[in-house]
Parts: sequence; structure tokens; C-alpha cells
Amino acid sequence: MDNAKKMWRERFLYFFLGMLSLAFVFFTLGASTEYQNTTTLNFGRYAISSWATQLDNKSGVVGAFVLDTVSGETRTVYIRTYGDVPESKAVKNDLKKPFISIQ
Repeated sequence: MDNAKKMWRERFLYFFLGMLSLAFVFFTLGASTEYQNTTTLNFGRYAISSWATQLDNKSGVVGAFVLDTVSGETRTVYIRTYGDVPESKAVKNDLKKPFISIQ
């Protein structure tokens, strides 16, 4: 009889510890609706657009804009004039910078 009581006590103890650990996992990993409403996803956040124009027969300008689709900010990332070799220069090249550091 004592053996049966000991076995049931042991089963109840393990069942109780299992339920307690399961409740702990549910509470710590549970999703909060406040957190879900305030987060934004980062994929698809930035859009890029390039442009080019001809200034005269020998020169022109190319460039690229980046648009932050969440805030609506547009930044010029790249501008380069081309034409005669000595006069061609890169006016702005921020291609490897993060969006926040581009001015």
C-alpha cells in the first residue's frame, strides 16, 4: 500500500512540475498585442530609384535615390557627372553607408 501511495505521489509531483514549467513557458513566450501593433517589419522598407540626364553632347549626370517607405524620407545616395575624362568626377557616393548616416 505504501508503495502505491509513493508511486501516485511521484506521478502527481512530476505532473505538477510539468504543468508549472509549461505555464512558465506560455507566460514568457506569449505574444503581447501591444508589441505586435508597434513593430514594423524591415523587409521592403527601402526602395531605390535611379536617374540619368544628359547635360550636353559630351556630358551627363547619373544618380540614385533611396526612399524610406515607413517615414517617407528620400535621400540622394549617388551622383556622378560624366563626359570628358579630366572633368568627370564623383560628386557624391554614399552607396555603402546606412540610410541614417546619409545626408
